[in-house]
Amino acid sequence: MYKRILIVGDAGRGKSTFAKKLSEKTGIPSYSTDDFYWKTKFTEPNNKQTSITDIQKIYEQDEWIVDGSTRHLIIGGLEKAHIIYFLEFTHIIPQYYFLIKRFFTRKFERFSDLWALLKHITYKRYKKGYGAHLPSLREILKPYADKVVRVTSLKQLHTHLK
Repeated sequence: MYKRILIVGDAGRGKSTFAKKLSEKTGIPSYSTDDFYWKTKFTEPNNKQTSITDIQKIYEQDEWIVDGSTRHLIIGGLEKAHIIYFLEFTHIIPQYYFLIKRFFTRKFERFSDLWALLKHITYKRYKKGYGAHLPSLREILKPYADKVVRVTSLKQLHTHLK
């Protein structure tokens, strides 16, 4: 059984839900990079170095499940993880669907936040705008290919939960 599990992928892929269900099934504590990135949830970012230092303490533990997409927070877990789930669905429409659906369950999110997120993931997927020069998650994961499990559909995600 894997005891250090990293779950990565863009917003709206099901990382947090997958992490929660794995945690319930295995008893391994689960953490989200969002909890380290944000000082005030989705409003005020934490100091970058502080968030890196704090998440490193998790990566030093014997057991953890960490989910997220914030590059500077997942980098420290890549080498220490026993397995890395890369949630990379082939179509962007289901991603939009899940983000819009999630929007209606979060009381603190505004429509402008949703619009900014949809725009962000579109630009990121098609390498446009401010993040075009950054390496993709796929490129970041290449050195760890022997422990990366690429999940491209909800059906595969459910299979891995079994």
